[in-house]
Amino acid sequence: MESVWFALQQAGGLIGSVDAQTLAYLIGGVGILVEWRAYCLPSGRAFRRWSAAGAVLWAAQYLLLAAWTAGLTMASTAVRTLLSGHLVKGLYKHWAAAGFLALFSTLTLVSWQGWISLLPAFAVINTTLALFYLGNRNMRIALLVSSVAWIANDYYWQAWPALLAESVAMGINLRTIRKLFTDRGLG
Repeated sequence: MESVWFALQQAGGLIGSVDAQTLAYLIGGVGILVEWRAYCLPSGRAFRRWSAAGAVLWAAQYLLLAAWTAGLTMASTAVRTLLSGHLVKGLYKHWAAAGFLALFSTLTLVSWQGWISLLPAFAVINTTLALFYLGNRNMRIALLVSSVAWIANDYYWQAWPALLAESVAMGINLRTIRKLFTDRGLG
């Protein structure tokens, strides 16, 4: 037990000596790894839990970088992703989906940077519809389209680490989709 306590003290000291920007990028890096883990999981419910955890980490990253709209967007995607797995039928499902569509549309307008803003808007709206209304395999196929929009956005802004991370996530998702079709005798 003393070794765990010592390790926590050392980690705390290390984190205390790191500036906010470095800490933000470390948290974002862990978020990427968590998201990649989500795409590896064939279960739709497990995917949602891990993906939401990754979104929470990205929200923390953006908030540490004072990117308030991005932080709010990622925090909202975390809630959306978790709720989509629990609201599977009934009126609440439709109200929740509509609420998230309205929220993401509003966030797009607030952070408008020209027509390029439509790429991330499309990605979060497409993902929202996929999470709420499609089964696991079809949801993942729809997420491929969202990945293409994110990759195009990253290319436009020359956000090379994000482009690489999304490309890897897309590749992992393709592998998992293939496995889902193979396990069902469809591939």
